[in-house]
Amino acid sequence: MRLGFVLAATILALSACSPSGGQAPTSGGSATTAPDDTATVEPEAITADDAASDSASNVARFADLSHGVKTKSSKLKVRKRPTRESKSQMLGMTNPIDQRLVLLILNVRSTARGDWLEVFLPERPNRSTGWVKRDHVRVVKLRHRIEVDLSRYRLTLFRNDELVRRFKVGVGQDQYPTPKGVFYVWAKVPQPSPAGPYGTYALGLSGFSPVLSDWPGGGRAAVHGTAAAGDRGQKVSHGCVRVFNDDMRKLQHVAMGTPVVIRR
Repeated sequence: MRLGFVLAATILALSACSPSGGQAPTSGGSATTAPDDTATVEPEAITADDAASDSASNVARFADLSHGVKTKSSKLKVRKRPTRESKSQMLGMTNPIDQRLVLLILNVRSTARGDWLEVFLPERPNRSTGWVKRDHVRVVKLRHRIEVDLSRYRLTLFRNDELVRRFKVGVGQDQYPTPKGVFYVWAKVPQPSPAGPYGTYALGLSGFSPVLSDWPGGGRAAVHGTAAAGDRGQKVSHGCVRVFNDDMRKLQHVAMGTPVVIRR
């Protein structure tokens, strides 16, 4: 990926994350509670046999915040309600660096005319959702989950609901709060320099800053690296979650669509 392309994508994905100063890289550790888990992970597709045997009860299992939808096409028809007559929009299914989106499933509904999946949309306002036909998408299983506890300045990584890692992180300043809610990984952006403003890597999220909207990219939030170990446990950002570079390397292999739950 060309350097200019990476930087342009970073501006779009992390526009609400301008640094407020920096420090020289320093070493630092983090609590490890399980073996390292850094292998590249892709969403696991639900098999054709599963799809063929879908019933109301089977489809309901997708509403557990660990399943997403993807498509082969570049656009997906999303409806306001789970009916073919409701208002619709065409949603682009790639981000600015041409990565295929995986939309996190919130809810399901079975009707006489087929099954519907309610998905979180990567647009304002936060928690925007829409409905898609089950037979228009491919359902995938998301093995990882990221949880951020703002009051404890803590990020926790799970795999198959088991604790993998726990890190101390930096969060948004009082005047630029980190958005709270359920989001997912919308972009995965490697960085050209670990000493840069976004460290080694950045995970652009589906959500946005609650107070910044006039920035390029609309104020999209992110979980990204930092070379400043002193950011951990501090309110230092414009809304993004800052993860020390050594720790960020443990997060960069999660799949597109991985749920990110941020709470107070």
